[in-house]
Amino acid sequence: MNLSFVRSLAIWIAAAGAFTVSSGCESSPDAKETVDSMNTFGVQVAKVKDSIDHTLKALEDVVGTEPSDIRTNFDAYQKSVAALDKQANVVRKRAEEMKALGDEFFKEWETPESMTPERRSQLNASYAKIKSDMTMAKEQFTPFQKSLKDIESYLKLDLSPTGINSMGELVKKAKHDGGQVKSHIDAVLVQLNSVRGMISTKG
Repeated sequence: MNLSFVRSLAIWIAAAGAFTVSSGCESSPDAKETVDSMNTFGVQVAKVKDSIDHTLKALEDVVGTEPSDIRTNFDAYQKSVAALDKQANVVRKRAEEMKALGDEFFKEWETPESMTPERRSQLNASYAKIKSDMTMAKEQFTPFQKSLKDIESYLKLDLSPTGINSMGELVKKAKHDGGQVKSHIDAVLVQLNSVRGMISTKG
């Protein structure tokens, strides 16, 4: 798998600051390319998380809406759900690529010339954790999306203060399901940050 393919996998973890590497760290040119590709991958992950947060915020706006703003807030909620659907496809695609490619997915994230066996073992463990959490995020996106769609369908039938006040359990489930997805995305971001640090330093 070439580097351009790995880079094309990316737009997943927010925050460049979360990936800032100390200026004292030594990096080889190969390691720099690896870190750059991981940064791009990280931006993608973060966009997914941001989209989840945006959708849950839109849901909160619907729940707490004034009667005069019900339609406006519901329309915003529908748009955020549609946008999240696209991000769910990103999660699905990347998780399936990791599953299909196995270790090959991570080949460009290695620096074999300078890597010690101990560091290699640490990296492999982190790669396995990233793959596992991506798979779980993919699987748990399904009930999360269903919860959001159930709310959307419910409000289409009764877009009124009474309808909003009676969907407490649906809202609770959506928040819970969204939290489950985010927990696995957060775990991916933590592992990716750790891997980036390991690859950026010699050892």
